Amino acid sequence: MSGCGPRHPNCAALAIGSVPHEDAAAAVDFMLGHKPVCPAWPQMPNADFRENMYTQFTECMPAAVIETANRRIYFDEGRAPEEMAVFYESYLTGDVDFCELGPDYARGLHELMTRRLPDEAEFIKGQVTGPSSFGLTVADSGGKPVLYHGDLFEAVVKALSLKGRWQAIRFKEKAPLLTPVVFFDEPYLTQVGSALISLSPEQVAGYLNECYAAVHGAGMTGTHVCGGTDWGLLAATDVDILHFDAAGHAREFFLYEKEIAAFMERGGMLAWGIVPNDETAFKSSAELLAEQVLRGAEKVAAFGPADLGSDEVLKRSFVSEACGVGSLSLDLAERCFSLTGSISSVLRDRIC
Repeated sequence: MSGCGPRHPNCAALAIGSVPHEDAAAAVDFMLGHKPVCPAWPQMPNADFRENMYTQFTECMPAAVIETANRRIYFDEGRAPEEMAVFYESYLTGDVDFCELGPDYARGLHELMTRRLPDEAEFIKGQVTGPSSFGLTVADSGGKPVLYHGDLFEAVVKALSLKGRWQAIRFKEKAPLLTPVVFFDEPYLTQVGSALISLSPEQVAGYLNECYAAVHGAGMTGTHVCGGTDWGLLAATDVDILHFDAAGHAREFFLYEKEIAAFMERGGMLAWGIVPNDETAFKSSAELLAEQVLRGAEKVAAFGPADLGSDEVLKRSFVSEACGVGSLSLDLAERCFSLTGSISSVLRDRIC
């Protein structure tokens, strides 16, 4: 791939993270075989409740209660004051390892860290559930979302940010020449602006920027939303990579012309979730989906700045599935990953 700078993804295949496997070795084999330029550690929600995207990041969180047998997670507000004091003792000393991801909660991560990475690898990716989605989904014992517990939720955001920083540091230790990428995934942001949640744009941006700040300096950041959202809001944050559902919600993304132009002008990158996460993947053509990405890149280039061409947009792009594949059958997950790899090859041949 001569002429392709290591900091540019050049339409490399990227994974959101979740896979349907229940065996960590098989999941990592699957990931490395399909995502050689940007391998990610596989989340395995089917293997254990502790690998649910919300439960997975609760280690070290004050007052978090996990009932594995009941498949329940909640916060015990009565325990919060004492456990928050312990949490902040470690946080204020800069003890990032206090918020590590343990092997019982992220077996795919620990398996990946034992492996030799592909020679083609340029990036290594991890993921954390974003603060707004976590705060609106996980509640106290009475059902009130933890986002509405001010002091406790501040500790939750700090824990999530350290989960991201811890990953970036461990990635850099394992592979000093690769660029760590940590995504803060925000599925709940499809509801921003609706009557269903009481959450201001300023709060969303502030929580995410705190998480991004923890990773910056050690790696790059991204955010994935699996549907339509206020992309203008996200484009104005400090994020490096915006991942959007290009298969089903590209039209909503392209509505934010000015904001996307400003994001690209400051060096932002895009991740095109162009492969549908359903049975239509079996009937989809890599060439036609690659053409959709190309047409989309031309549209983004037309937004500006003036010197931004479609090839530059593609150089600053990843391609992926529209969302994680953890809820799919193995056959369909295999098809989605394989199709993404073929699209990546078509586009990388064009620009490199």
